[in-house]
Amino acid sequence: MARLVQITDDMDAAAMTRLKPVFEELAAGTEDVTLDLTDVEFVDSSGIGGLVFLYKRLRVSGRKLRLRGAGGQPLQLITHLRLADLIEDGRKA
Repeated sequence: MARLVQITDDMDAAAMTRLKPVFEELAAGTEDVTLDLTDVEFVDSSGIGGLVFLYKRLRVSGRKLRLRGAGGQPLQLITHLRLADLIEDGRKA
């Protein structure tokens, strides 16, 4: 069973300050995590850093991070940085 989390803001430095405690809570949990990025229109290096942090923390405990609904600039950046190879895209599952 995966925990579904809807991200409703762009994933920039300001948003990641607010999301950091959420990501830390998810990392400390016991479930796989699916992030719904449908409403995210922009991701910067802070957002990528947050995704990598969560991915690594989940992976260490044998859990998975999936992304759902990424499009536009976020999907382009995730693909360009080859993170799509590491993080399953929920649309493919």
